[in-house]
Amino acid sequence: MQKITLSLAFVFTLLTAGTIAWSHQPQLIYQKQGNIEISNPEVSQAFYDELKEAPKNYFVSSEKDFNLYVNLLVPEIVNPDGRYSANIFLIENDKEKKIASIDGNSIEWEEFYEPFGREYYLKGPEFEEQVLAGKYKIEVFSDNNIGKYVLAAGKEESFNAVSLINLFWRIPLLKISFFKTSVLQFFLTPVGIAGIGALGAIIIIFAVLNYIFVLIGDAIKHRKAKTLLLTSAGMEMKGEIAKLLQKPAYDITVAFVTTAAKPEEDILYLQKDFEAMKEMGFNVQEVDIEQKTERELSEIFQLKDIVFVEGGNTFYLLKAMRKCNFKKVIRRFLKQGKVYIGASAGSIVTGKTIKTAGWKSGDKNLVKLKNLKGLNLVPFDIFVHYQPEHGETIKKKMPWKWQRRKLKILTDQQAILVQGRQVVLIGEGDKIVI
Repeated sequence: MQKITLSLAFVFTLLTAGTIAWSHQPQLIYQKQGNIEISNPEVSQAFYDELKEAPKNYFVSSEKDFNLYVNLLVPEIVNPDGRYSANIFLIENDKEKKIASIDGNSIEWEEFYEPFGREYYLKGPEFEEQVLAGKYKIEVFSDNNIGKYVLAAGKEESFNAVSLINLFWRIPLLKISFFKTSVLQFFLTPVGIAGIGALGAIIIIFAVLNYIFVLIGDAIKHRKAKTLLLTSAGMEMKGEIAKLLQKPAYDITVAFVTTAAKPEEDILYLQKDFEAMKEMGFNVQEVDIEQKTERELSEIFQLKDIVFVEGGNTFYLLKAMRKCNFKKVIRRFLKQGKVYIGASAGSIVTGKTIKTAGWKSGDKNLVKLKNLKGLNLVPFDIFVHYQPEHGETIKKKMPWKWQRRKLKILTDQQAILVQGRQVVLIGEGDKIVI
């Protein structure tokens, strides 16, 4: 029995080598009451928790000086708007002395794709300092003390056979109860793949491993980092759209979102894009997201490979998107390896804000939106239909060069391809820098 256990651990270690460096040891504490003790504070660990109307306290005790590292994150799919902070105290003679604070409201939380668990996080504030031996308290809180978050502690990667085997049940449990995603996604993670591989190596090595690698190939096709093609003039970029296809056009279903065009008098551009898609062989369904619920929209998108959001009035479109929780629906859609294509207004809304929509002789704010924050699917703003005479307008709106670095400018012959964290300008002409 001991030989079998050692063999399993050895094969498991071989198969997971190279992926462990990306991960923390997961600690599932979101169903535990009371305070949490952090053992081995220098070892890299991730504590998955949920605040329920009260702060959470973590205690660290060490008999020697050590490196205290703390980082706060939120799971993007279930708590994208959560912002958490922490106070750090030294405890001496039963008295607490605050030695540091990290404020989650004063920084910009950055999107972080964690390939080990194949999940997206927003990474918040962090603290790192070499501290003296003693007892410390870390108090995690937010404005309303509600919601799911992750406390990452320690930086030293340390995995043994027991911790590797623990991953095999902890990650599926996290997917089901914390991230609220399908447990089947576990088998797309390095741990899931390695676990099946290790088991197969012991039971029927060659036959089972062959089957596993077939599954891996299929999984890679269907589970990718988010992909967006953001165009200025829609189907003018049909050649670039064709390059994204993983299967014949006649096997691809498209949700063609027309909502932005509803306030427009001339919708010839919409009809041209719709006909161009049908000519390419796509199975296209027109979708008006106005009056749709989040559930109705999810059911429509679930059966689609591409969501194409047509241009029109950006303000009108964004208001309709907010009413049906489009942002949440499209994030789930993208995490399935499917594709978002934006045209004009459909591209602008994906940015951090939609303020460029009202520049030059642009869209009228017909719905009187005051909050111009976009879907934040990409970390920049987008200016479409650029002509040389627009350069002065952009300079007036963004007088500082550092402001203009966060602006992507597109002519009608250009598009931005976003795949995971890669952002590439495609089409005709050079990158426009103002």
